[in-house]
Amino acid sequence: MDLLLILTYTAFCIGIFKFFKIPLNKWSVPTAVLGGIIMLGSLLLLMNYNHPYSERAQMVTVTLPVIPEVEGVVVEVTPHANKRLNAGDFLFRIDPTAYQAKVDAIKGEIEIAMQDVEMLKARLAAETADISQAKAVHDLAQKDADRYRNGSRDKMKSPFTDQEVVRAQQQYLAAQAQWRSTQAKRDQTTAQLNAMVGGENATVYKLKANLKQAEYYLDKTIVRAPSEGYVTQLLLKPGMFVRPLPLRPVMVFVPEQKTSIYAVFRQNSALRLTAGDEAEVVFNGLPGKVVSGKITQILPMVANSSYQAQGHLQGLTLDPKLDGIYAEIALDDAADVSQLPAGTMGQVAVYSGYFEHLSLLRKVLLRMTSWMHYLYIDH
Repeated sequence: MDLLLILTYTAFCIGIFKFFKIPLNKWSVPTAVLGGIIMLGSLLLLMNYNHPYSERAQMVTVTLPVIPEVEGVVVEVTPHANKRLNAGDFLFRIDPTAYQAKVDAIKGEIEIAMQDVEMLKARLAAETADISQAKAVHDLAQKDADRYRNGSRDKMKSPFTDQEVVRAQQQYLAAQAQWRSTQAKRDQTTAQLNAMVGGENATVYKLKANLKQAEYYLDKTIVRAPSEGYVTQLLLKPGMFVRPLPLRPVMVFVPEQKTSIYAVFRQNSALRLTAGDEAEVVFNGLPGKVVSGKITQILPMVANSSYQAQGHLQGLTLDPKLDGIYAEIALDDAADVSQLPAGTMGQVAVYSGYFEHLSLLRKVLLRMTSWMHYLYIDH
């Protein structure tokens, strides 16, 4: 940029000297040089400060790492790499055999559990009848024990022997124990039937919850697009074994999103960068074209100024050239930019409300920079 201004001023001075036939002597040449230094230096300093420029601009794209929720062997992968997909479109499928077997097994357990509930109901009815029968036996044994005990009070007139009295008492105690045992069994069966969750038997409810989880994992054997977008660098192949590891995604999904440009400016430009300022962007991949836009936000923090608690002392970052101020720029017309791949680099100029007449110089220089993108040599 500075070289372009110097060359332009040099050409202008040569033209003036030729046109007006000014002699080259010890006064004219130093005057032209000194005047150029003062004029160009003033213009550059005022322009650089009031209309910031950055060579570090990039089209930023947010990507989504695709991580499966289940593990298994991949049996099928989408062939549509780098092609637009809709939300819910197929990406890849994991062998569902084990997960389908789990669903089938739980369905069988639910059927068994429901049959167990019916059996508990039948057992409760039988135990209720057993209680009635045991109660009748208990009452009869109690009457016999009372009759033997009352008849044996007068030892001289008792028609019963002591052995018969003891046996009647033992039969009564056995009948009483049997009656209480049947009551305990009925209470246990009743408690099992009364174990309800949401109006359903607890065991059946638990198995149905397990079935929902198993069906969820079975459904997740098919991984689908989370939104509109495309898959790029598709390296996943059938036969690979995948696991739900957060640090090992198996695909990179690029969601459809608005084109955003992030640029890094010198910290010296902090007072001349404001949300809403006009901006222009040129891209290395679009020589000769300038895309207008506006600053949408200035990030409130320098990227390299974040620190985390660690086991060692951390020093300060002391390179203001690298630790610049980040600005997000929204483009007004991204039709041409849509032809470029995501992540394309570019240069940005911002036009503040100060010394607005110098913005013309910045615009000219930016367009010259864009034309310079035509010139490169690969050898």
